[in-house]
Amino acid sequence: MFERETFTVQLTDPMLYDRLRTLSAEYDLSVEYLVNMAVRRLMDDVEFVRNLRIGKGEGA
Repeated sequence: MFERETFTVQLTDPMLYDRLRTLSAEYDLSVEYLVNMAVRRLMDDVEFVRNLRIGKGEGA
């Protein structure tokens, strides 16, 4: 159904990478998984704000 693409995300803040590595070790999750979840959350938040702008409620 969906083609899987691989690409590189370059983090320009070394402290952010350190925090990702720490979370990865603490919760036994891969850094890639955490980045995917962060991007998914960002996209969901953007969609939520767009829907608010056009007058759609949370459940609409």
